[in-house]
Amino acid sequence: MGIGDSLFGFRVYPVAPLLQIMRRLPWMRRFDFDIEAAVRLCWAGVWPINIDAPVKYLTPDDGGVSHFNYWRDNKLLAWMHLRLVLGFLLRLPLFLIRRLGSSALAR
Repeated sequence: MGIGDSLFGFRVYPVAPLLQIMRRLPWMRRFDFDIEAAVRLCWAGVWPINIDAPVKYLTPDDGGVSHFNYWRDNKLLAWMHLRLVLGFLLRLPLFLIRRLGSSALAR
């Protein structure tokens, strides 16, 4: 679908489709937000526009602070990946039907 690095750089999301998605889901509120938002927006037909953005990671001496919590955030990411894989598997038959249907029409 063209999703670049969903944890890198600056992101802007279309508010209306994102709110529709977030209203249905009680999760996607912490470290797992950016990745899941990008994937679910693509599933909803909102295509990403990737633009390279320079990023500078500051060291602690330069005032850089990381709010990444190893156990909590990795647990959130594992749960998010499980949700997305299951969501993909549920969508796979429809995706295959559309893909096979469009290739049959191209003949």
